[in-house]
Amino acid sequence: MAKVASITLDQFDLTTGILLEVLAIPSSKLTVTKKKDVATPTATLPNGAKVSGAASVSKVLVSIAGVNADWVGASDAEKALVDKQIEEALSLHKTLGTDKKDAALSALDKTLSTKVFIVGTHLTLADFFLYSTLYTSVAKASKQTRIDLCNITRYFDLIQNLAREFAAITLTDKVDFDLDVPAEDIPILIEAKKKADPVAKDGSKKEGAKKEKAAAAAAPADKKAKEDKKNAKEAPAASASAPKEKKAKEAKAEVVEENIKPEPERLDLRVGLVTSVKKHPDAESLYVEEIEVGEEKPRTVVSGLVKYMKEEDLLNRKVVLLCNLKPAKMRGIESQAMVLAATSVDGATVELLDAPAESKAGDRCWFDSFRGTDFSQLNAKKKTWETVQPKLKTDGFKQAVYSVAEAGVSYNNVLRCEAGEITVKTVAGASIK
Repeated sequence: MAKVASITLDQFDLTTGILLEVLAIPSSKLTVTKKKDVATPTATLPNGAKVSGAASVSKVLVSIAGVNADWVGASDAEKALVDKQIEEALSLHKTLGTDKKDAALSALDKTLSTKVFIVGTHLTLADFFLYSTLYTSVAKASKQTRIDLCNITRYFDLIQNLAREFAAITLTDKVDFDLDVPAEDIPILIEAKKKADPVAKDGSKKEGAKKEKAAAAAAPADKKAKEDKKNAKEAPAASASAPKEKKAKEAKAEVVEENIKPEPERLDLRVGLVTSVKKHPDAESLYVEEIEVGEEKPRTVVSGLVKYMKEEDLLNRKVVLLCNLKPAKMRGIESQAMVLAATSVDGATVELLDAPAESKAGDRCWFDSFRGTDFSQLNAKKKTWETVQPKLKTDGFKQAVYSVAEAGVSYNNVLRCEAGEITVKTVAGASIK
């Protein structure tokens, strides 16, 4: 069997991760491993040679993909410029975490005022590096800042849309821009309005009119305030108990709400082996499965998969289950766990999560940095599953992930067990439930 290239990168490496999604290199050519606290990405070529560093590895990825060779540079001179701009993007990334951030962004905005791409007249690797560097700053920027740095905004929007023409980007959310400026905020229109409106020229007249209008509006308001104060004094004392009771209930509700937060480490996720499948006797759309999860006896699980797969597709296959939900009866049969599946955006395709072939029934699964120890039954009032589930999806590598946002950037924590990552066969960008 021919050897394939491999790459190891940090789980939060945005640039390399986006390039992998955009280039869509098949597993027959490249294996990808994401880990915590990897200082720099490293690629191992089929001949055993190693290449490290974000810039060098990005070129290796383009070479392995066999497409978009001009992203490295269309000529020797352009290749040198691409290398230089990659270095500047990496340097800018460090600067954006200092008090020199504003000056650096202003300088870049001026540079981009005469450019469509950062190098030449086409997309290059340097654009991906600069896009990743700018992502957090642009995503968190106020509307006014985006208007002030209009060249960065225009450039960033171009690159994020071009990248999404190649593939669905799941590592970052698309940043939406609302750059409509109210006419009254545009200096040239303000001046034109003053020339056309004699009253507007005289600020004192306009201000005087405002004051008269405000005073007229205030009179009835003052009168109403006095009446409200009088009515409050005359209100029966007995009614005071009702607000107190209401406040107590509200306070209690607030305490419950404060405790509701995503806790993916509380999910008891395990690899399971389906040993029996049959139709539910009282529901055509439901299967009743017996699934081994590393306990003394299999668990009975009821799932609505009849529409999407045959009994033989389920039998003797490994699945991933959530095992610490409260058991619930479904048409008279108690379901003791939940089989996890990925549903495509259009709802037409449903695929079970696949555990690695080397895994065994009962192996625990966790999301990268969210490895828990408390797997007691979930408290329904805390809504643990309900708050975590909307953040579960499949990424561009068809891995099951828990997606969280930090400082305006979305990070995907891969679901894994000791034997490797949990994946699906075909659906990327799907929700998991």
